[in-house]
Amino acid sequence: MLNNFKFKNIPISFKKIYYYSKKLSNKPILYYFNNNFVNKINFYIKKIANTVINSCKSTNVFVNNFYVGKSKIIKKINFRAKGRINYIVKRYSNINLSVFIWVKK
Repeated sequence: MLNNFKFKNIPISFKKIYYYSKKLSNKPILYYFNNNFVNKINFYIKKIANTVINSCKSTNVFVNNFYVGKSKIIKKINFRAKGRINYIVKRYSNINLSVFIWVKK
């Protein structure tokens, strides 16, 4: 049984999470809990894994594809001394998971 999950506007840049998407595709969902990535990425990956397990109601879940796409970019203004301005660029990404649930007979 195939399911597709879409997670929009995750506050991690596309370049950072694209590297991990290659490692995380074609793995069982319980593999996501054992890895220790960068703290922010690890938090969101575990959060995604929890939502997939809760919606499928089983831990026998296998991730076929882990797609990452670009999303919105927010520019914030950071005011400095002497009338100067620095811009803070905050990037977001979208994640699409295609998941296969297997049943033990």
